[in-house]
Amino acid sequence: MDAFKQDSRIGVTVLTGFLGSGKTTLLNRLVQEPEYAEAVVIVNEFGDIGVDHHLVRNVDDRIVLLEGGCICCTASGGLVDTLRDLFMLVVRRRIKPFKRVLLETTGLAGPASVMFSLRHDPFLAERYAYHGAIAMVDAQHVREQLMVQPEAAQQIALADLVVFSKADLAGQVQLASAMRDVARANPGVPMCVVRRGEPLDERLHGDFLVRERRQAAPLGRWLGAFAAPPGGPHPNVAHFSLNLSVPLTRGMFLARMSEIQAAYDRGILRIKGLVCFEAEALPWAVHGVHRQLYPLEALPQWPGDDRQSRLVFILRGLDRDAVQADVARRLQQG
Repeated sequence: MDAFKQDSRIGVTVLTGFLGSGKTTLLNRLVQEPEYAEAVVIVNEFGDIGVDHHLVRNVDDRIVLLEGGCICCTASGGLVDTLRDLFMLVVRRRIKPFKRVLLETTGLAGPASVMFSLRHDPFLAERYAYHGAIAMVDAQHVREQLMVQPEAAQQIALADLVVFSKADLAGQVQLASAMRDVARANPGVPMCVVRRGEPLDERLHGDFLVRERRQAAPLGRWLGAFAAPPGGPHPNVAHFSLNLSVPLTRGMFLARMSEIQAAYDRGILRIKGLVCFEAEALPWAVHGVHRQLYPLEALPQWPGDDRQSRLVFILRGLDRDAVQADVARRLQQG
């Protein structure tokens, strides 16, 4: 069954990336594709006077500009209000129905607050579904950004697809190095390159992001990428994986995860995994960001023969070994 048909809600895709990474250039190309003909584009800008919306060509009637601050700061409420207003405008037949929302964040924002709003605002949760994040990455400067810009690290860690820009300027050697840097920050994340004059990668079309988030096989590949030790030291971002051979009780798991996320707060960039609960044959997908653990999602099958619970934590600014030991201790308590 097509992933979009399983959920009648309006899909929200976030286009994120650090300052100057090429988000608006990619946005210009995406909105020319037939599948985005019935999409609303929201361009979120930092500052009191917006300019980026003038750079998005041929879609002026589908642009909603959030001014006054980035989503992760003062405009969070603005995004909620905008999505509510858009839906009600359709109900009142003042605008045509739309099937998707494409949200371009500022270079200093990431998808975390969007994920939070879509999960926890009752009106939005009933009508909108988070379809994932595309992160634009400057192949020439990603290493420096990961070392000194926490926003860049978060954008990459939360991405469901990473798209490299400026690959021609970087060259093959620097591009390969950039891909290794991204893989250390978010092992297993799908990657592609966008070049001027060439067709867009097929993963930027259709329901690729939805399949990646909802199916067991892609999640299994993502978890498998974390099974090996990290490919080298990274100054700000670290990760660890945890296998739990004994099935967990749902209440205990949720309580322990709440404790863990409260203890480490924004030091946890991302949590992702599969959980085996007592007396249940099928796995549950786990997604978390900072203090938020999103509702568990039932999956139709295990990605392989291994039926253990497997969790991955991506951290920033924390002692990986100490956190891993603490998380293992908490989750293995009876």
